[in-house]
Amino acid sequence: MRRRRRKKHTPDQMEQQRRGRKIFRVLGRVLLTGIVLAAAVVAMTVFFRVKTISVEGAEQYGSEELIAGMDVQKGDNLYLWNKNRVLSDLMHSFPYLESAQLRRKLPDGLVLTVTECTAAAAVRNEDNTFTYISAGGKVLENNAADGGLPTVLGVTLNAQIGDFLATGTDAHVDAMLNVLENMDAAGLLEKMSFLNLNDLTDVRIGYDKRFDIRAGSLDDLTYRLRFAQTVISDRLSASDIGRLYWDAQNRLHFVPETAEDVARSGTDQAGDNPVTSPAYTNPDGEVGTTDNPDGDDSTDSSSDSSDSSDNSDYSDDSDYSDDSSYDESYDDSSYDDSYDESYDDDSYYDDSYDGEG
Repeated sequence: MRRRRRKKHTPDQMEQQRRGRKIFRVLGRVLLTGIVLAAAVVAMTVFFRVKTISVEGAEQYGSEELIAGMDVQKGDNLYLWNKNRVLSDLMHSFPYLESAQLRRKLPDGLVLTVTECTAAAAVRNEDNTFTYISAGGKVLENNAADGGLPTVLGVTLNAQIGDFLATGTDAHVDAMLNVLENMDAAGLLEKMSFLNLNDLTDVRIGYDKRFDIRAGSLDDLTYRLRFAQTVISDRLSASDIGRLYWDAQNRLHFVPETAEDVARSGTDQAGDNPVTSPAYTNPDGEVGTTDNPDGDDSTDSSSDSSDSSDNSDYSDDSDYSDDSSYDESYDDSSYDDSYDESYDDDSYYDDSYDGEG
């Protein structure tokens, strides 16, 4: 029996065969991939459906209220939705949410974790309505009244309810956020009664409805708030009411005033700027000093006069200032009985202060 001779192929025919096999393999892979993807889609559609949605951290809003406000409901696919869009819509729909996170809990659950905020201040608008904001700068709601919150003057808001205030576009908004952040960090925010930002070189902060803190500009705000807090808690009595301000030598002064005077500083009728002259003349014209020219304290102070250190004159830069620094042009007859008491931080200096405010 004769063996059949194998037909020889030409090089072109062999190349065509190789191409055919290659195309077949590619088509096979594409088909297999399609089958796998189709199976995955079917599995996700059929099996990965939301059955449970739980909420953690909510107090002001009810769990059911938040779930109803989400663009994901029970029965929806666990994966086929935009998480960022869902959370963004939720944050705007519920302004008192400070943050929100949404995570999948396999096989069929979603967990929404939120932190809520409270109103920290009420910004007075041009129409005398008020916009509530959180300490973190989120716009919460509009209201006809201030709701007993610290009122903020001198700020114009151009944000919608549910927005976080942007920084770097408005100096007055930046100043407000700066003060709120520092007051909150110092534990003073809960007792802030007003914030007057009509003049950013004469920032005025009401505290405990008893003190008018004239911070001046905001360059050294962090340090000045800490120092004012120390003087209020350690050097002034619970009955003291008045103004705290810094002179041109960076010395902190206290001038007794009435509660009405303090409250007036938080209005558009706030009055003159705080003292900045080397003669230490305060806004009402009296000379701010601690010791009189005779060297003894002949005035009456509402603070504890039994502590002789209360009548010492210091400066914020820790350079002790004695009688030789006093302006000899002082006229005793012009001295106000409510005298101006000044302090520095020589005894209370915080070693953690880095000098940058």
